[in-house]
Amino acid sequence: MSSNRAAMSPSFQQVSSARISRQVVQQFQQMMRDGVLSQGDRLPSERELAEQFSVSRNSVREALRELDLLGLVESRHGEGTFVRVPTPSQLMAPFRAVIELSTPAVDSVMEFRMVLEPGVAALAATNLTEAGEAQLREALEAFERAVTDGGPVETVDADFHLAVARATGNPAVISVHSGVYELLHGLRSRLGRSSYHPHDRLVSGHRALFDAIVARDPERATRVMRDHLGDVAADLALARDSEEAEGTPSAPGAAD
Repeated sequence: MSSNRAAMSPSFQQVSSARISRQVVQQFQQMMRDGVLSQGDRLPSERELAEQFSVSRNSVREALRELDLLGLVESRHGEGTFVRVPTPSQLMAPFRAVIELSTPAVDSVMEFRMVLEPGVAALAATNLTEAGEAQLREALEAFERAVTDGGPVETVDADFHLAVARATGNPAVISVHSGVYELLHGLRSRLGRSSYHPHDRLVSGHRALFDAIVARDPERATRVMRDHLGDVAADLALARDSEEAEGTPSAPGAAD
């Protein structure tokens, strides 16, 4: 345990036999929520953990493997196992393959976005600050430059939508929104480069959304975002129909 937290050394409780490793994981997660365990804390050894939980070392190893997959711990050779706070990218990594390989999963995420993002746009219009407006303008201009110059459009496309979330000033919204975009990483290619033509409705939708937010008009921002996501969903459906007609496998698809 790190020196500054030595006085708060965690006291793990004995667990029952049913799904032992799962109970170990749940207790660990609760300690993180309660602040007993924090980023950088070194965990006791496997032997010590097994004694405190009154379980076998195999159960402890299984629990630590699950915690590692969840991004909640990391093992350092010769040093031990340490607590870490995962990034949205790490949290969403196990789900990304499901989204990229499953058309129904992509549709479900788009439905989720239709519920989430119009409200995010409205909140951004309500809470927008001068700094938020400047960041949003910078993100929009970077996107439009990439469209015109043929640059890495997928990245700046996502950056613009993340800038909308950041403009809300709400940490929970920003965190959830970042997670959603990690799920959609790489999916933008399913729409094809033609969707990034400077006069395409998906491109012009970004400018319309920017205008609504900087006008501090929540209702308009909601409507524009909903229309924009409807365009994305329609193009996804067209791309899927085209792939099926050609008999080609679905490529990792769209993250507009």
